[in-house]
Amino acid sequence: MKHSTRRIPSLLVIVALAAALFALAVPVHAQQSGAKQQQVKLQKGTWWGSVGDRVEVVVKEQLSTRTLTATVTKIDADKGIITVDAEVDGKKLVRPLFASNIVSMKTVGASAAGAPASGGAGKAGGAVPAGKASGTAGAPSPGKPSGKVDSQGYQLDENGKYRVAPQKGVFVLPLSGMVGKTMRGHEIDEMLAEVDKWGPGQTVILDIDSGGGLVTEIFKIVDAIKRLKKDHRVVAWIRRAFSAAACTSMQCEEIYFRTTASNGASTMIQQGENGMVASSPEETEKFKRDMAAIVEDNGYSRYIFLAMVLREDVLTYTKDPVTGKVKWNNKITGEPGEVVLSDESENLAFTASTALDSGFSKGTADTEEELAKLLGLPEWYLISDCGARISGDWKKLFEGCEADLEYQKRRAGLPPTGTAVDQIAEQIDILQKMLSWAKRCPLCFEFTIGDKDAATKEITKQLKDLQKQLRSLREESAK
Repeated sequence: MKHSTRRIPSLLVIVALAAALFALAVPVHAQQSGAKQQQVKLQKGTWWGSVGDRVEVVVKEQLSTRTLTATVTKIDADKGIITVDAEVDGKKLVRPLFASNIVSMKTVGASAAGAPASGGAGKAGGAVPAGKASGTAGAPSPGKPSGKVDSQGYQLDENGKYRVAPQKGVFVLPLSGMVGKTMRGHEIDEMLAEVDKWGPGQTVILDIDSGGGLVTEIFKIVDAIKRLKKDHRVVAWIRRAFSAAACTSMQCEEIYFRTTASNGASTMIQQGENGMVASSPEETEKFKRDMAAIVEDNGYSRYIFLAMVLREDVLTYTKDPVTGKVKWNNKITGEPGEVVLSDESENLAFTASTALDSGFSKGTADTEEELAKLLGLPEWYLISDCGARISGDWKKLFEGCEADLEYQKRRAGLPPTGTAVDQIAEQIDILQKMLSWAKRCPLCFEFTIGDKDAATKEITKQLKDLQKQLRSLREESAK
C-alpha cells in the first residue's frame, strides 16, 4: 500500500490525534461503586465525587474540546486522573482523563453510596473534645449534597447555602515565623471566611511554629481567633510556640503537642526605632494583666501565663489521685506529689510530657493520623487546602519583599560605577522598586525601611530630583 506524500496542515494533525485518542477502545472494567467521595482539582474549580457517579465532563486536549456523559470508574486524586466509562461515537470506552485537561465537570447522578453521612465524633486516645465554642467535632453537617455546585465546583447542600464535604474532616492553617510579620491575625480572618462556606461546626487546626513576636499583633490574633471560635472548633497543634505564639495557643481550648514541641517563655517585646526592644515595666504590667484575664477566660490558670512572662513567677501543680484534677500554684507548697514546672531561674516552657501530665495539653501527636484519633475523627481528612494557600501566599509575599528590599539597600550602598547617566539611572531603579514594595507589601516595608508615609514621601522627592537630573544630562549629551 502506497503512502500519500501530501502533507496535512499541522492544525488538522493535532485535531485528528485528539479525536483518535477519544476513539481508542479499551476493555471496560468498571470498579465497584460506593467508594467515599474525593476532591479533584480541575483547570478551574474542584469536583467532588466518587466511583459510580454519572458525570458530565467538558475536556480540552490540544485544540479539541468534547463534552462527555460518563460514569466514573476510578479516581486517582493524587495524580489528577479520573477514569470514566463513556460512550463515544456509539462505542463504549474506558477513558482516563487528566484533571488539568478538564474544563468543567458536574455530577448528574450520584452513586448508590452517595456521600458518607456525618456522624458524631468518637473519643480516641483518651481525648475528650473540650471548649466553649459551639463548633465541635460532632456538629451536624450543613445538609445532604443537592447535586448543585458553586462557582468553584464544590457541592452545595439542598438549601444552596453551604458547601458539603464528603466526610468529616479538618482545615489546617499553618502559623509560622515572627508574630507581626508572617504570623498575623489577618490570615486567621481569611481562614474564617473560607471555613464559613462549609457551615458551622468545622474543626480548624492552627499549626503553630513560631518563636514569638510583637505584643501589638497578639491582641489582633486574640480577636481573630475569638471570631473563629464563635462557630467552629479551633485546635492548636504545636511544633514550637514561644512568647506571642504561646499566647496564641492559649486562645484555643484544645492544645496538642508534637513530641519535640515546646510552648511558653512569653517575654514581651515591641518594635523600636532600631529594631526589637524589650517593653517597659509599665507596658509589661498592662500586658500581663490583660492577657492573664484572656487566657483565664479560655480555661487556663493565670498562673501558667504569668510564669511564662517573668522568671520571678513560680508555677507548680498537684493532681488529685482519685479524680486526676489538677491544682495550679504560684509558689512551692511542699504538698505531696507536687511538680515544680518553673522556679525563679527561668521562664516557664512546657515540653510535650509536662504539658500532657499537667493537663495543659490534650495529647501528643506527631502525625496527622495520630492527631485525627485524638480529635475523635475516624481518619485524617483535609477538607480543603485553603489554609496552606492563605498562609503560603502571605509568607511568600512578605519574604520576597523583605529579601528584595535588603538587596536594594545593598545596591544603594555600593560604590558608583559607569557614567553619570548610568549611576543616576541605577539609583532611580532602586527607588522605584522600593516604592513598588511600599504599595504591594506595606507591612514589610515598615519593618525593613521605616515609617511608610515618611519614607515614601522622602523616596518620592529623591526620585523626582534624580529624574530631573537624568533628563538634563541626556539633553546635554544630545546637543
